[in-house]
Amino acid sequence: MLIFLKSLVAVSILIFIIGMIKPKWILFWMKHPDRLTASSIALLLFMASWTGIAKMTLKPKPPEAAHSERSADDQNTLQLDRR
Repeated sequence: MLIFLKSLVAVSILIFIIGMIKPKWILFWMKHPDRLTASSIALLLFMASWTGIAKMTLKPKPPEAAHSERSADDQNTLQLDRR
């Protein structure tokens, strides 16, 4: 799955470049293709694939122990008497 997402990044960059030069090649089903639509499709593919890569590779951080020793009320109070 990760290889598929990485190849989708490369395809989205290729779609962007080709869409900027000849949008008719990318948007062949449209009567009047434009560069804005081609770049929008490429951008959406790029963002979706990088989101998928990040979701698969990054692990969430464990909760820190420093916050657990204070109660919720103590965490919410402002300490205005610090000097």
